[in-house]
Parts: sequence; structure tokens; C-alpha cells
Amino acid sequence: MVEDLPWEEFAGDPDTHIAKLEEKEEGLQKDIYKVRQELRLARQLKKHKDTADEWRRNGIPDQRQSSADDDEDDDMTAANAQGQTRKDRIREIMLQDPMRHWKAGSMAQALGEPAKGKSVRVTMDELVRAGELVKHPGSNYQHASGVRTTS
Repeated sequence: MVEDLPWEEFAGDPDTHIAKLEEKEEGLQKDIYKVRQELRLARQLKKHKDTADEWRRNGIPDQRQSSADDDEDDDMTAANAQGQTRKDRIREIMLQDPMRHWKAGSMAQALGEPAKGKSVRVTMDELVRAGELVKHPGSNYQHASGVRTTS
């Protein structure tokens, strides 16, 4: 492409050629955007087609049942070997030092679930909504009792 440029003309009036190249670049970017959109849609279609094929082979899976008063997923309410839920264990750890600020990743490590950082963060956010934890800037969590004593 660079070898196709009329270098003699380009050297004489580079502004015109720069403008033409910028227009061409903009057009190519629009084309790339369209191709990416089509590719995304094609991938979605393939995923749905694969799902439909799997359902034809194996049957449609049963819908996950949940009770009316159960608004939390199994991961957050499942008890550990001691019968404590993740929320219980987070409360217990945070009550040991209510003044301490925790990141969700650090809490996941403390719970022995380092790969479940996102689930731990969701659980901690639920505890914030319940008023048991406070979320500070920078996504630092603190037990609500620790905040009240410092006010």
C-alpha cells in the first residue's frame, strides 16, 4: 500500500494526501466495525445453534427451581463443613477486627476461596445493602460496627 503512493505528488502537496489517507483510514475503521458486529452476531448465532443441537440430542434441561423466599444463589447460601454460609463466615471474620478494611479478593483468600473473588464481592455487597457492612471508596469493606465506633 505504501509503495502505491505517488511519492512525487505526495512530496509536492502532503496536506492533500494526508487528508485523503485519513478519509481512507476512517472508511476502513467503519468497515472493521461492521465486520466485528457481523462476527459477533455470527458467534452468537453459532452458540444458539449449538445449544439447540445439544437440546435435540439430550433433551431440554429442567429449569432451575428456586423457592419464593430464596433470592440468593446456591453458592452464597451453601453451607461449609461447619454448617456456616459464606455470609456467616464473612461476618465472623470481619467481627474479629471491625476497624479493618477488606478488599473482596483479600476476603476470598481469608475464606479459602481465592478463585471465588467475584462471588465474595457480590456477597459482601449484599451485606452492605443489609446494613451489616459499609463500603468505602476504592471498594474497601468494613464491618458496620467498626464505623459506628469511630463516628
